[in-house]
Amino acid sequence: MQPRLGGVRVEPSHPIQGERPARAMMMKTKTRTILAALCGVVIAGPALAQACLRPEERSAIEIRALRSYLMVAALQCRTQQAYNAPEGYNAFLRRFGSDLSAADRVAASHFQRAYGGSSRGGRLDQYNTNLANEHSQDALRSGAFFCRDAEPLFRQVVQTSATALPALVNERNIIEGYSAPDCGTAAAAPAARRTAAARRR
Repeated sequence: MQPRLGGVRVEPSHPIQGERPARAMMMKTKTRTILAALCGVVIAGPALAQACLRPEERSAIEIRALRSYLMVAALQCRTQQAYNAPEGYNAFLRRFGSDLSAADRVAASHFQRAYGGSSRGGRLDQYNTNLANEHSQDALRSGAFFCRDAEPLFRQVVQTSATALPALVNERNIIEGYSAPDCGTAAAAPAARRTAAARRR
């Protein structure tokens, strides 16, 4: 029976039996949760840093974006066009076949470095799918203008050197489907890169 003082129950100064183990268990659980969260931050930091793009990786992403765009154009612009888009795409493949294969290897290496392990293949496949879908959506939004704009690009690309292909992607504002900062400037936004480029002019 609990002692009373002036009609008020006096609570024991020591924890009720079983309270201390329960409280200790809760503290351990909270501690583990906090530690797990901190470990997640520590582990995620290097992984996020690895997702930056080296110069050769950015060029590879841009070249692959160009190939995806031209592939969609070849499919979308097969009929009712004065220019033979499928043949233009085949000419592009014949001219830059080895460069496209090299870009594929560099892109795969980037995804391996950035995401590693088994997730690398899945992320690369997802990127390829999303890129083609974005270009297809661009074609639908643009309507007849898409094929009209693709024709001079097909003619221009076969007269361009492999090293100039990335610049062509930027010049034509072709969707790249992948966003990552340049290595060494991981905190910089793409707008900051454009500002720096403007200063060099």
